[in-house]
Amino acid sequence: MTEHFPTSRRALVYLAAAFGISWMAWGALVALVQAQLTSYGRWSFMTLYVLGGLGPTIAAYVAVWRTRGESPLREFNHRVLRWRVKPVWYLMALCLPAVLGFIAIGVAVALKPALGEAVSFRPWYLFPLYFLMTIIGGGLEELGWRGIAQEEWGRSIGASRAALMIGPIWAVWHLPLFFLPGVAQYHASFALFLVGVMGNALLFGWLYCHTRSILLCVFMHAASNAAVMMGVAIPSGMGMALIGPCLSLCVGALLFLSGGKRASSQEHATH
Repeated sequence: MTEHFPTSRRALVYLAAAFGISWMAWGALVALVQAQLTSYGRWSFMTLYVLGGLGPTIAAYVAVWRTRGESPLREFNHRVLRWRVKPVWYLMALCLPAVLGFIAIGVAVALKPALGEAVSFRPWYLFPLYFLMTIIGGGLEELGWRGIAQEEWGRSIGASRAALMIGPIWAVWHLPLFFLPGVAQYHASFALFLVGVMGNALLFGWLYCHTRSILLCVFMHAASNAAVMMGVAIPSGMGMALIGPCLSLCVGALLFLSGGKRASSQEHATH
């Protein structure tokens, strides 16, 4: 059994710390909101909200520190700041999420032309601002999900299996957000969200597999969130919301199938 199930102490420490930090912060926030003691936009709400979102980032360093005998902190930081990779990987990280978003919209409009009237894009010059915002608001999670979980589990069960295993865990980690008015996940479909997260787990895991750059995964995560903020997503309530998540899931799976068996050490870059 142990040959097929990943038993990395570093990954287990990471998961315990990530869920502990995030769920404590968000759980307290849910209680405060239900007691009508705070609301979205107030400093108390935003402080706990951001703290919970930084749970994977903090937990990654907790896990590395607690298991520094396995590999030192400098090795982890080297992957966090790994920027010397081929330009094509920057192109993939920054552009692939938007390309998939546009394709999904195109498919949805082709199937339901009336949806085209509901599609609205924000000005292109706002993308850099949204990108910088979403590095903190999502991108820094990659220090944990790819930098710890994908790295550790990928070595024992393979990169694609590790990505598939991370997906549901990553989705469940977001669960308290579905009870917080004002955030994107509030009252959303968890099943639909799960499919989207599974797709991202494959896309981000594939990128990490080929670059071992946590930095590039931060960029792809931020670019994905920024694209949605720019309006590059199928409008909700139109009955076509499953197209985008399914497209990401299929493309991520195809990318792994086409080259996912490469060792995670491929494309090693050095400073």
